[in-house]
Amino acid sequence: MGLLLATGAVAQTSSFGTSPATGDQDHVAREMVRVLKAYAVYKSGDYEAAFERYQALAEAGSVQGMTNLANMYAAGEGTGRDEARALTWYRRAAEQGSGNAMLQLALAYRDGRGTTADTEAAGRWLREAAEQDTTEAQWLLGRRLYARGEQLAGLEWIRTAAWTGNDPEAQQFLVERGEGEAGRGALDAARREAVLATLRAVDEAAGGRDAAGIVARIDRDAEIRVRLPNGAGWTRLTRAELETLWRDTFEQADAYRYRRGTPQLLATEDGVLAFSEIEERLGTAPDARELTLSEAATLRVRDGTATITRLRLDIDD
Repeated sequence: MGLLLATGAVAQTSSFGTSPATGDQDHVAREMVRVLKAYAVYKSGDYEAAFERYQALAEAGSVQGMTNLANMYAAGEGTGRDEARALTWYRRAAEQGSGNAMLQLALAYRDGRGTTADTEAAGRWLREAAEQDTTEAQWLLGRRLYARGEQLAGLEWIRTAAWTGNDPEAQQFLVERGEGEAGRGALDAARREAVLATLRAVDEAAGGRDAAGIVARIDRDAEIRVRLPNGAGWTRLTRAELETLWRDTFEQADAYRYRRGTPQLLATEDGVLAFSEIEERLGTAPDARELTLSEAATLRVRDGTATITRLRLDIDD
């Protein structure tokens, strides 16, 4: 939707421009050295020594140490196989934000490894892992949703895994379904034009710095999620909050440039997914700020008009 401008301005006053203290940077650097040394030992085949190193890292609070220690418990490398302990360390790493650990928790709950099988918990952790850009989790979540009839939501995650994460299984799924460049004809001309007309209307509003016009094609109850650069994760917004962000930003920006790349469209009987890369420039040289937005919009087409019902905006600078 070209909504990067508004969210970018918010980020500029919060997470942008901040950096860890020198002491924190030194700590991270030292931890990385220890992780790399532990990996070198593991790669050499000395699993017992690697286990000891990862255990020390994990107990000192290293997320990578926790994840690798859990892997070794799960595989029985350098120690006896213990899926319950593996689960404990995966959980600790997941609670610290490790997408890979979240995925392993999801699989453990799905298969009942180290715990009682729990479909609900598996689904919850799988979604958390997907939100952390864990490609395999995105593919598995997408396939799970698609199989149970939530085709649009499923295709969104499958597409993300295929195009952003280059997951071969996700890519093959889309090829077999006739998606991507070769499958564009699967979307009938009328729905295609309705979707493109909505995107053009949003683009024209953004170019005209019209905040109300930007959100006019978004459903009032739409699910809107935004992730800012260097942010803690995804943030949910209402349509009204999104409009306010746009309006405030337009008032602050002395210059603005906007360009949407060619959107990629995927269709099901229930609606259309539109994926776009949007480039925005805020301000004038030499202080201009260039931002990129990966946008995924779900649109419902009725009576020749496409309305946005779900929007994901992943922002990068």
